[in-house]
Amino acid sequence: MPRAVRKPKRNPLQPQGLAEEARPFLHDEIVQGVEAKRVKELIDRGVLGKKQVYRVIPERTFNRRLSNGEALKAYEADAIARLLRITQLAVQEFGDAEFARKYLSLPNPTLGNQIPYDLAATEPGARDVEAAISRFAHGDYV
Repeated sequence: MPRAVRKPKRNPLQPQGLAEEARPFLHDEIVQGVEAKRVKELIDRGVLGKKQVYRVIPERTFNRRLSNGEALKAYEADAIARLLRITQLAVQEFGDAEFARKYLSLPNPTLGNQIPYDLAATEPGARDVEAAISRFAHGDYV
């Protein structure tokens, strides 16, 4: 007779599954420093592009931290978390990952012709990008 298999209890605060989830890094992880190799894994899986990462962490700095097994500084990890958040929102709202990444990579008239990924370097900019994504996804193009 088959035995019932118990699933391990899941911590509701711990992200599960894909890195595109709403909270890929928790507050404590960001403050303590996210390992550079986790960001490299996001790049390798196509969740984030190198270009987006290098907008917030200079390439040489990122590669040095990666080769030395170092963690990102809190402000760098926070910036990566913002990029993930707007990417996830765009994919969710548009239903197409490729379109979402293009939308975030091109100058946007509703954002003063700024590139959404560039604006996401700050929290207020990321909020503006989120609002623009939501408006665009619901047919408000102005």
